[in-house]
Amino acid sequence: MDQSLATVDIHANGVAHVTMNRPDALNALSPDLIDALTAAFRTLDRDDAVRVVLLSGAGRHFCAGADIKAMLDMTAADAVRTAFSGCCDALAAVGKPVVAAVHGHALGGGCELVEMCDVVIAANDAVFGHPEATVGTMPGAGGTQRLPRALGKHKAMDLLLTGRLMDAAEAERAGLVSRVVAAENLRTEARTVADRIAGLSRPVLAMIKQAVRDAFETPLRDGLRLERALFHRSLTLDDAREGMAAFRDRRPPAFADH
Repeated sequence: MDQSLATVDIHANGVAHVTMNRPDALNALSPDLIDALTAAFRTLDRDDAVRVVLLSGAGRHFCAGADIKAMLDMTAADAVRTAFSGCCDALAAVGKPVVAAVHGHALGGGCELVEMCDVVIAANDAVFGHPEATVGTMPGAGGTQRLPRALGKHKAMDLLLTGRLMDAAEAERAGLVSRVVAAENLRTEARTVADRIAGLSRPVLAMIKQAVRDAFETPLRDGLRLERALFHRSLTLDDAREGMAAFRDRRPPAFADH
């Protein structure tokens, strides 16, 4: 595992800053990056010195989503065997408050990471969306379940069915983003929020997070199982191969099952 793909800096007040570090690939979620993030989140969640997790992406974008090139070499059977989701499910299990600092693109699995976080600070240049349908597949790590809970059915379906993107201002109005700040102030603002949370009662914060999570996720577990099964089924489709190959080849996809 290449832990340099997910760097961790733990500050004196207990804020652990996790940075996705594949800037040349727009922090696309390759299996190696997912493994590195999984290890980091699990370690930080067990570390009593850590009070808050702050998540960001290196380079020009937060996270462009699943690594399509890596997925092209994966069969549907491989995805089922490894419980592959195209994202880092471990983030959703972190019991400590998680703050996201989002700039540039947060798409597909990158948007699912945002949906798993507790507080989302977005730069005014941030763009969000679920373009999976445009490459012949669907979300596999909660996008069809958490997004409607955040935005409501009709706004979520607008994004999921069309693959369109929304800017930071729309995302804030819709409820996906906590607040929007100037791009140059993103790191400072996100760190200020994380620092404020880190200064509050650890057990109270844990109870608040657990209560809110249970309110939203008790029925979510069934939905996630269904979504994962459907996601794996989508990978058996010729359209999934065509959509991802078209992405790789930088050409419009020619879907057969349209």
